[in-house]
Amino acid sequence: MSHPADATSRRRALLGTTAVQGRARPATAATALVVVALALAACSSSSPSTTTAAASTGNSGTAAASAGTSASTATVKTTTATGFGTILVNSAGMALYTYGPNAGGTMNTCTGTCLQAWPALTVPAGTTPTLASGVSGTLATAKQSDGTLQVTYNGMLLYTFTSDSSPGQVTGNGEAKFSVAKASSTTPATTAASSGGSQY
Repeated sequence: MSHPADATSRRRALLGTTAVQGRARPATAATALVVVALALAACSSSSPSTTTAAASTGNSGTAAASAGTSASTATVKTTTATGFGTILVNSAGMALYTYGPNAGGTMNTCTGTCLQAWPALTVPAGTTPTLASGVSGTLATAKQSDGTLQVTYNGMLLYTFTSDSSPGQVTGNGEAKFSVAKASSTTPATTAASSGGSQY
């Protein structure tokens, strides 16, 4: 026959085992929560790299756009002037002219007061003049007796006119044997008044 003390010990042992198993379950649940939290953290950490890549693509687009706007600094470009069509202008948008007495030569025959009123289009030494994208023709420079490099378009020396006060304005065509320069051909634009005007 079993002693009462032995029966009590067995009940305590069983209760102890149940208590241990009961405490172990919360530990297992906590471990599962930690695993889920780590997985979520790993997913969220990958998102910024995708955003950065998109930003980099945007920067490349900006760089491409900036490269495209460089034509604004061209030495010679074109604009449309009422009554003249497409004309040549300098980087500031001021109309350019050619001088008839030069007869297509590269030595400037406009001197003294003529040159004061019709400044030559020049570039600094060591600089290559640039033509805006899409404009046909050839730019070059011709060294003058004073050492300046005057810009030529299809072999013709180019000038501005001091009486033109705003970009695209053409007030000098036909004056003093000057003609507004046009991009369509190497022949200077002419008007009915091309033989008139003051002489220098």
